[in-house]
Amino acid sequence: MTASPSALPLGPRLRVDMAAAGPWIVIELFGELDLATVPALMEQAETAIAMTGAPWLALDLSQVSFCDSSGLNAFIRLWKHLRKVRGELALLRPHRRVFNLLERTGLDGVMQICDTLPA
Repeated sequence: MTASPSALPLGPRLRVDMAAAGPWIVIELFGELDLATVPALMEQAETAIAMTGAPWLALDLSQVSFCDSSGLNAFIRLWKHLRKVRGELALLRPHRRVFNLLERTGLDGVMQICDTLPA
């Protein structure tokens, strides 16, 4: 990743680091995605998209230790929003628990799940 990342603690259970990587906004998540932390994540993601005008968003999920239906809903809402503006959402390196959840819900067949940023 390039550019200077901005670290935003979203409560004691989630930290968000954002950086630009080419045309992508990369948001690295550390901690838990649940009902209490998802609203702040959504606000930060939407602000980053609006400020940069970049409709390519990647969420690095490698350090997300917990994700409930609120987190899945956030992925779906971001994916829909980005599709409307001809953008993309990529879920990077999801923790095994999160990947299993994406598989069980069928989201792995709809969203890009990858180890590196798409070209």
